[in-house]
Parts: sequence; structure tokens; C-alpha cells
Amino acid sequence: MTRRVCLISAGLAVESGLRELFESCGLAVSTPQTTEDALVYGRAICLVIDMPGDAPYRTLRLFRDYGIATPALLIVDPGQEMAVDELDCDGIMDILPRTANPLRILRWIQSLCAARNVFDHPQAWRLSA
Repeated sequence: MTRRVCLISAGLAVESGLRELFESCGLAVSTPQTTEDALVYGRAICLVIDMPGDAPYRTLRLFRDYGIATPALLIVDPGQEMAVDELDCDGIMDILPRTANPLRILRWIQSLCAARNVFDHPQAWRLSA
């Protein structure tokens, strides 16, 4: 099964290249146009919200208000980072500046893929006695 990431990006002067990065790693990338397509968001391994200013925080809040609980990784303008525990919002993996090394982003995605494999195939992960 192909793992899917929902990439939500708007308002950037220059494309971030995240779509190409994810696709080069074998991930499918969706960019739904509305928050009403909960099925797409629910099937994704995570939401990657890459927007300028405070838009990533407002967008995540909107998703949570719509009942979309998919884990989220926020990509923000340098200097706009804040501690995850400062936000009153669940399911945030991390908040990274757009200038972060792409490997940091991929490590989070890799962790989620590994976790999803455990949940999808628990019998494969049981230790024999």
C-alpha cells in the first residue's frame, strides 16, 4: 500500500519542493482543495501544512474544528516557530522552519510510516516467547 501525505500549501512566493521530495521517496501526495474531504485526510499518514505567517496555525485549527485528527507537521517561516506544547491543539508532530534540513521532515514521515505499519500489521511485530 502506498503511503499518502496531504500537502497543504498556499501563499508561498516560491514553491517549497516538498511535493517532489515526498514523491521521490515513493509517497503519494494529495492536495485536497477543501477541508470537507475528510476521507482523503483520514487516509493520509499525515498533514504537512506549509504556509507563510500564522496561516499554518490557523489552518491546523480549522482542520481540528472539522474533526480531522490526522497527525500534522507544520512548516513555518523562519522565526515563526513555537513550542508544540504552546499550542492548544492535538496531534502536532513538530513545527519546523522552512529552512530546516529536509531530512528532519523525512524523519517525521518515516516515523509515522513505521508506526502505521505496526498498527496495520500487529501480528508481524509480536515477539515470540
